[in-house]
Amino acid sequence: MLLASGQSAVVFSDLNPHSRTAVVRQLDLSLLHTFKTIAECKSLSLASQRLHKTQAAISIQLKKLEDQVGKRLLDRGHQTAELTSHGELLLQYARKMLALSNEAMDLFVKEEISGTVRFGIPDDYANAFLRPVLRDFIQRCPNVRLQIRNDISQNLFSALEKGELDLALVTRRNNDGNGEILRCDQLQWVAGESFVMVPDVPLPLALYPHGCGYRGQILKALSDSQREYEIAFECTGVAGVQLAVDSGLAIAATSSALMQPAWQVLDALTHDLPVLGSVTIELRLGNHEVPIAVQHFADELRKQVSLK
Repeated sequence: MLLASGQSAVVFSDLNPHSRTAVVRQLDLSLLHTFKTIAECKSLSLASQRLHKTQAAISIQLKKLEDQVGKRLLDRGHQTAELTSHGELLLQYARKMLALSNEAMDLFVKEEISGTVRFGIPDDYANAFLRPVLRDFIQRCPNVRLQIRNDISQNLFSALEKGELDLALVTRRNNDGNGEILRCDQLQWVAGESFVMVPDVPLPLALYPHGCGYRGQILKALSDSQREYEIAFECTGVAGVQLAVDSGLAIAATSSALMQPAWQVLDALTHDLPVLGSVTIELRLGNHEVPIAVQHFADELRKQVSLK
C-alpha cells in the first residue's frame, strides 16, 4: 500500500476479509514517551513526577498504548513496574522513534529556543556530571543563556524557594514528592593510596561545610557507632576534599560517581567504620511555569546523570 505525501507511517494494518477495508493502527509518540519514561523509572509514581502528570493520567496513557498494540506491556506490582517480553520489544522501537523525532525537531526549532536558564549544582556534582551536559545543551540550544550557581544543596533549596533558580541538581533532603530522583548511590569510605589507618586515633575527616547532605549522614553514622573522629579538613569545593584525601591528611565518604582514580575504598568492617547507607540525587524545578529552554536543559541532565 502506498502512502500519500505527508501521511504518517503505518505501524499496523489489518484487512477485514468481509469489508476489504484496511484498519490502520498508528503509534502515538506522546504515548511512547510516557511508556519509555515508565520503563526507565520502573514505577508509575516516579514517572508521573518526571512527566509532571498525575499517576491516573499516566495509567490512562499506558492503557491506551496497550490497547493500540493489543499486548500487555508492563507487569505492575505494589511498588515497581516491570516490562513484559512485549514491553521490552516495544521499548526498543520507542527509543528509536523518539530519538528520530527529537533529531528532526532539533533541526527545525533549536535556533528558535532562547531565554535564560538559571541552574544550581553543588561543586562535586558539577565536577562529575556537568561537562557533557553543557557540551550537548550548548550545541542543541545555542541561543539560550546559562546562569550557573555552584553551592551546597541546602542553599540551592533556598534559592529555588525564593525563585532565584529555575532548576537545581541536589542531594535529596526529604521525601516531599517535589523532586525527581535521578540516581541513588551507596556512600563509601575512601582514602588516598598511601593512607594507613592508625588504631585508637580519632578518624581524620575531610568534609564539606554545614548544609551539605553528605556531612550530616556521615557524622550521624559515626556518632551512632561511637567512632571517634576529628574534622581535619573542611572546605566548600571538591578540590579541597581531593587535596585532603590525595595527600593522606584525611579520609572522606563519597558515592561511586564521584570517586577519583587514585582513591582506595575502605572496607567498613575491616577498618571498624560504620556503614553509611545510600545518597539520592534529585532534580528540582522551581515553583513556576517551566519554559521550554529549562525543559531542554532538564532533559540533558536526565540523560547524563540518571543511572542507565
